[in-house]
Amino acid sequence: MKRVLGLLVVVVLVGWHTKAGAQITISKPNYEPVTEFSNDDFAWSLEKGTGVIAGQGYLKTEGGFIQTAIGEEVALIPKTAYTDEIVNTTRTDDFFEQYTNVNKHIDYNQYRRQQTADEKGRFRFEGLPAGTYYIVTRVIWYTRDQNSKVSLHGGLLWGQIQIGEGEVRENVKLNSITEIAN
Repeated sequence: MKRVLGLLVVVVLVGWHTKAGAQITISKPNYEPVTEFSNDDFAWSLEKGTGVIAGQGYLKTEGGFIQTAIGEEVALIPKTAYTDEIVNTTRTDDFFEQYTNVNKHIDYNQYRRQQTADEKGRFRFEGLPAGTYYIVTRVIWYTRDQNSKVSLHGGLLWGQIQIGEGEVRENVKLNSITEIAN
């Protein structure tokens, strides 16, 4: 019996390969924010405003080519204590080694504005109330080396931006995976 239990533990830890090539894996947990979610903290972001945030998401490749956020979601998220925790935690180097994602409060998504970047990676949010926001998109691309090994490049692009009533920010550039742009 001990031997069977020991073998079962090894199979679960190492992974079991089936004839179809599937593998049993142990998934990582989702991160649970410690900061309490409060609808009151987000309420300002639902008001009708006259601000505009527009710009482009892009990265420069090692070869000097520009890769844009074409077709990617661009999200505008109100800056609150809750979103500060999510941004600060997910931007640590080992976050995705420890966690799969973040368990966000059920009301979180109603405060996110989102759109799809155009063919040049551009985005535009209009009718914004004054406040501070996080803006996020991604730019990814694949390369293949001479041995046909495929590699993923790029990543998430984050920005923090403040806008006043009636302010128009036309040339916001999200172009770094390591720094939060302002």
